[in-house]
Amino acid sequence: MHNLPLSFVEYNGIKESFTYLCDYAISISRNTASSDILKLHKRKKTKLKMLLNETPGRICLTSDLWTSITTDGFICLTAHFVDKAWNLQKRVLSFSFMPPHIMVFH
Repeated sequence: MHNLPLSFVEYNGIKESFTYLCDYAISISRNTASSDILKLHKRKKTKLKMLLNETPGRICLTSDLWTSITTDGFICLTAHFVDKAWNLQKRVLSFSFMPPHIMVFH
């Protein structure tokens, strides 16, 4: 969101702010933050795979392309499906930066 490095958790000002807000806050290293993020991603990915495998019907994929105010391009791939309880669901499968392309006209 703010493009901060994982070492952000090791900044003295941040540690002091967390301690001020919560006396029993535990400081972590950037390696711990990275490991925790990867573990969370793996759990969420596994849960999503299970959900999609249990889907009784078809899955519709949609993509969306757009450009930010700074002219950076992005693409998002979304899955839409009806779950076992007949509730319409949608999940983002991928969100990526998309480098600019050059249009060539002949």
